[in-house]
Amino acid sequence: MRVVIPVLRRRGRLIGATLAAMLLGAGLWVAWQAWQVQRELDAAAGHAEAVRRLVQDRADAGDPDDPALRAELDGLRTAASAAAERTSGFTWRLLTHLPLVGDDADGVAVTSAVLDRLARDGVEPLVRAADRFEQLVPHDGAVDVAVARDLVAPVDQAERAFAAADRALGAVDDSGFTGPLQRRFASLRDQVGQGARTLASAKVATRVLPAMLGGDGPRHYLLVFQNNAEVRATGGLPGAASYVEARAGRLRIREHVTGASFGQAPAPVLPLSAPERALYGDVLGTYFLDATMTPDVPRAADLLRARWAQRFPDRPVDGVVLVDAVAIGYLLDATGPVSVDGVRLSGENVIDELLHRVYLRLPEPARQDAFFARVAGATLDQVSAGRGHPRALLAALSRAVDERRVFVHAFGATERDALAGTALAGELGTDPDDPRPEVVVTLNDTTGAKMSSFLRYDGDVAATSCVAGVQAYAAKARLRSTAPADAARLPSYVTGGGRYGVPAGSQLVALRIFGPVGGTIGALSWNGAPLDVERVEQDGRPVAMTYVQLDPGQVADLAWTMRSGPGQVGATALAVTPTIERKDGAETLASACSR
Repeated sequence: MRVVIPVLRRRGRLIGATLAAMLLGAGLWVAWQAWQVQRELDAAAGHAEAVRRLVQDRADAGDPDDPALRAELDGLRTAASAAAERTSGFTWRLLTHLPLVGDDADGVAVTSAVLDRLARDGVEPLVRAADRFEQLVPHDGAVDVAVARDLVAPVDQAERAFAAADRALGAVDDSGFTGPLQRRFASLRDQVGQGARTLASAKVATRVLPAMLGGDGPRHYLLVFQNNAEVRATGGLPGAASYVEARAGRLRIREHVTGASFGQAPAPVLPLSAPERALYGDVLGTYFLDATMTPDVPRAADLLRARWAQRFPDRPVDGVVLVDAVAIGYLLDATGPVSVDGVRLSGENVIDELLHRVYLRLPEPARQDAFFARVAGATLDQVSAGRGHPRALLAALSRAVDERRVFVHAFGATERDALAGTALAGELGTDPDDPRPEVVVTLNDTTGAKMSSFLRYDGDVAATSCVAGVQAYAAKARLRSTAPADAARLPSYVTGGGRYGVPAGSQLVALRIFGPVGGTIGALSWNGAPLDVERVEQDGRPVAMTYVQLDPGQVADLAWTMRSGPGQVGATALAVTPTIERKDGAETLASACSR
């Protein structure tokens, strides 16, 4: 026994030392693997940035066979593939189940897999298409529709890869990541998400542009200028409309008319539903100027076309394009200034000129609206002529779409179905089985004047909890008037002159909150006090409506609660009426059900 015990002790120490050595070796091997993965991910990020820079800065960057670009693309694929391979084996999967480091290991694995797929299937077709995108911009009055057809295949491949990557990253709960990894993961998710949305729009554009631009026969559109000085749900009052012909990629304006020239129809041009009458009254269908009170762009387009057909029955309309004054400013930033009636308009001064100074310079409403029509036409001429840099013009259009300042509705079934669900379409969702809730907050001026140029609006909506597949929201909005204290002295066609019961210098705004389909809207408060609201159900979604009067300099803080419909556990789409402030009119809210 005295001999056996020392032997066992020596063996125990040997086994312990061996296990310690094995654990140390395993730890070092894991650390080495993690270091390798980090190095490969850093290399992939470096190559991706080099690809972006080459595509952006070099004239021949759209050719993947360019030696410098080819080297960076190969480097990106090699580094991303190596990181994905290291994080897909048994050892790395084991790390994802360990405390403290498991969440980070899982995040790194997803990131590596996403980068590998994008490097293989997404980036090269995107690069191949990048240079040709600029050829979609009009030159000498025409767009080469053949270019759009050539881009269908590479854009489709890139869109599928980015959409899959966006879904994979969106399914990850990053709340347990360490700070540095969480920041890098959030940045990657934002970039991939933006890329997926841009490519989704590009995919639609390449599919519908050839036909919509008259590649298969002439098409005719109403180009409607929305005047933000009198706010409407989709942006502004339809102050002017141009009748545009598209033939073989060439755009020509055939007619300019003012919105006011349509006057009032004796009855709604289309039957109005009971909820529409409750929310807007008959004016939605009797005035061309009020058709955009509804936030549903397809419905507004139907009303505009029907009113147009009453006056111009021999001029068919294949689609309606809505564009506001701020979007025109973005386009002039890209194309350079235009001169209309002796007034030089640029991106810097067009908002002030169109939404304020024109009323001081031209007292007659008919002359004001005619000026708006000529400005819209001159801007279209600039775009059609290919003025400015193509990349700047594409960026301007993209920004205008992101901010909900440009909408397109096509009446042809093929084009309409292709546009459905995109930012351009502007539909008001009605599907109760869609897991992604939608909230829309709209503003409509009821002052009967042009005081909305003094209207400022901020909103904040957050999903606060998820119980049994229903999300709860806390929401608030701040409306304020920047009108000067002596605003009552402004011309009566700016203030309304009190004609509709609103004191001159003040403004009355109709606020309508469209909750999620199948959901509910709770009580509203104004500056902390309960607020009376009118409640309507439209196509299965709750709508709460109230009126806010703002005196010069006044601020109104509103707050309310909402709930989604059952099973709506996805991220929430929030859309608000764009005003003259240059900021996004759409936002995606993180789901409370994924926390």
